[in-house]
Amino acid sequence: MMNKRKIRVFLLILLICPAILIIKDKFVSNEDVYVLTEENKKIEENIKSKEIKKEETNISSKEITVYVSGEIKKPGIVKLKDGDRLAAAVEKLGGTTKKADLNQVNLAIKVEDEQHYIIPKIGENVNEESVDDEKISKGSMSDNSSQKSSKININTATIEELDTLPGVGEATANKIVNHRSENGEFKSIEEIKNVNGIGDKKFEDMKELICTQ
Repeated sequence: MMNKRKIRVFLLILLICPAILIIKDKFVSNEDVYVLTEENKKIEENIKSKEIKKEETNISSKEITVYVSGEIKKPGIVKLKDGDRLAAAVEKLGGTTKKADLNQVNLAIKVEDEQHYIIPKIGENVNEESVDDEKISKGSMSDNSSQKSSKININTATIEELDTLPGVGEATANKIVNHRSENGEFKSIEEIKNVNGIGDKKFEDMKELICTQ
């Protein structure tokens, strides 16, 4: 009888031990998976957060350059942040004049790099000037000839026209007119640096806005 009991107890132990090991392994596995999943979520969130911050930094640090002319107090070139509105460019250039017709221009549009924006004056017939709404609001140039016509010819420009160039006031405009009267027409735009008061910096600011023919 004792032998049979021992055998039964031994068999029972053999059956219980594997079951205990299986249950223990299951709990340990589940716990490991849970901890690993939480860590992965935190890692992914940190990566996404860094990528978003990097994108925001790149967007905010990018600079663009535009030219604004027409009925504006200080027509010229201005640097802005990518995504800025035309209103920001106008504000940096001193605002519009009293003659500006703001009904013909959209100050809320986002400006684009290397574009020319024109603020028309009251009573100016835009259609007769052959400039459509898109060119007024966005300053887009369809071809090389239109780009050329938007530039100021330093060989024929009046003092008032020269005065609109960045860095050129009435006194410097007079010097330009006197220089070409005494020495003849400018053969290249670089020759405008021969005028007293126009150095390399001023030339860099105006070179995209002037021509000789």
